[in-house]
Amino acid sequence: MNNSGKAGCGCLIFLLILVMVATGLFMHPLTLKFLARQFRYEDKIFPSSAIFVPRFQEDRGGELYIEAFRDYQAGNGRIIWVEDENILGMSIVEIIQRMAKARDVRGDVLRRLEVSDGKEAAIEKIKERFSKSGYKKVIILVPEYASRRFHLLYGFPGNNEGTIFLIKPVSVSYFKKETWWRDPVSRRALANEVCATGSYFLRRFTGGEKDKKDTEKQ
Repeated sequence: MNNSGKAGCGCLIFLLILVMVATGLFMHPLTLKFLARQFRYEDKIFPSSAIFVPRFQEDRGGELYIEAFRDYQAGNGRIIWVEDENILGMSIVEIIQRMAKARDVRGDVLRRLEVSDGKEAAIEKIKERFSKSGYKKVIILVPEYASRRFHLLYGFPGNNEGTIFLIKPVSVSYFKKETWWRDPVSRRALANEVCATGSYFLRRFTGGEKDKKDTEKQ
């Protein structure tokens, strides 16, 4: 009697069960919470030369800037640099200056930093600018879910030409860390981080560094 067909069906069923178990484990809330935590990174914060707030379009309530005001008032930074962008004819810095005034922070504390894009080339220019300005330490305020990527971009020793970048993750209300998979905005934010972090490693392992050196030689 030929049992090969039954054996093949048994293997297929066993494989399907394994896939179902793996999927169930991945979709379990504990696993999903663990996944979100892997995107969080935090440096120990020291009083620094400046505070830098990159632009995050999702931060419509200005929570990163409010945290920057708190750090400034706590003496953690003497200047607040803001990545600028025009919105309906008004620059981000103009809006932030109004927020600063409402919180008793002097407007002249704010500095405008124009960034052409969010790619590594622009980030290298930011590092160079802070280094040439003589800043020894710069605190970078970013949402929790983006802090690991910013550590990769700014935090590794030897990348920063004398400037130490300290990554401070900020808990923002629009990202539901404990239930991110149920919230569309949170899902989109984390999905964007997965793509951005994956793109970073892809460039690193497929010649991104070589292209950068070639550009520097030209």
